[in-house]
Amino acid sequence: MRKLIGIAIMSAALFAGACKKKDETAKEMDRAGTTASKAQENVNDQVKDVQGEKKDVVKDQQKMAKDQGDVAKEQRELNAAQGDLTSARDHYREAAKIRLAKIDDQIHQLETRTDAAAKDSAARLRARRDELASRLDSIGNQTQTNWDSFKKDVDDRFDKLEGDIRDTMKK
Repeated sequence: MRKLIGIAIMSAALFAGACKKKDETAKEMDRAGTTASKAQENVNDQVKDVQGEKKDVVKDQQKMAKDQGDVAKEQRELNAAQGDLTSARDHYREAAKIRLAKIDDQIHQLETRTDAAAKDSAARLRARRDELASRLDSIGNQTQTNWDSFKKDVDDRFDKLEGDIRDTMKK
């Protein structure tokens, strides 16, 4: 039995030696492999993040391009509206000049009369006409905010002047 126990101890020692734990280089290799796996996962995560950011950048660029297109469209519409405004103001100025020419003719008719009252009235009416003409010269300086009040003032002055001329012509 002693032999049997001796053989068993010897077998156990040999078996234990064969199943010996990993040495330090194997442990280091395992740690390096684990670190490499974690680094690979980190790289994969970063790749996904970069791809996501690229998609966001592309979306932002597309949105910016659309917004720039919208701004360009609005600018074209603004330019067209400003052109329409300029055209409308020019048309108003021309219509006012025609009205002034008609007033000039009527004042001239008053000036040709021989009575002093008609000549005096004609001089006062001509001064008002000249004041109205100088007001019309400032049409280009009118802003959008004061255009309506400017137009109302000019129209009222025209109406009053034409009414006064008619009244004077009847005398």
